[in-house]
Amino acid sequence: MKGCLIMDGAIFSFNNIFVNTNKLSFTAWQRFAMYEFGMGLPGKLASQFDNLTPSQGLSLVLAHFNANPAPSEKASMIAEWQKFLNEEADSLSEKDQLPGIKRLLLNLYDHYVKIAVLDANGDVQNVLKQIGLDNYVDSIVKTNDKESPYLTAVNQLNLIGANCIGVGTTAHDIENIHHINAIGVGDATTLANADYQVLQAGDLRYPMLQKIWEDKQ
Repeated sequence: MKGCLIMDGAIFSFNNIFVNTNKLSFTAWQRFAMYEFGMGLPGKLASQFDNLTPSQGLSLVLAHFNANPAPSEKASMIAEWQKFLNEEADSLSEKDQLPGIKRLLLNLYDHYVKIAVLDANGDVQNVLKQIGLDNYVDSIVKTNDKESPYLTAVNQLNLIGANCIGVGTTAHDIENIHHINAIGVGDATTLANADYQVLQAGDLRYPMLQKIWEDKQ
């Protein structure tokens, strides 16, 4: 085995690892639609919004209402949706934690593994505080469409990429983690390129992650 014998860092995507962000995001889009068009979005559309960026989500909403605003209007619309998203986040509590995630963070914390969470929408700090997990996270990394958000997080933690693991929920996440050990959380087919895959983050345990990391050394 090369390098350090102990895994030093864990970099988490935020989506659907700590809370059900798909549900949070879609509820905000429903409120936005009611505000902007006077009509909400039917619940049957929820799955179409899973794991979308704000601009992708807005495109679906506009298509649903056959609307074609100017580009400048789209930016203000996303800002309006973000306001609703923040309001939804303010209503969260510890009961909204996804199963097992607190145990996993405590497990990593107890083994001196530094933890970073990627933040694409600027709401991660607030959400983690609302659900009582902010004290277990060492760094929140604003991604802003950076080419290598996981590497940015590694650098922010002042660690070496080879000594870290990355945990993501989409194929795009897994692609971005390629330079470190990639753990996929979610659908096995979608996350086929991950080094290891589980249905939910709460299924992970420190010994399991340490073993996956060791096997890649």
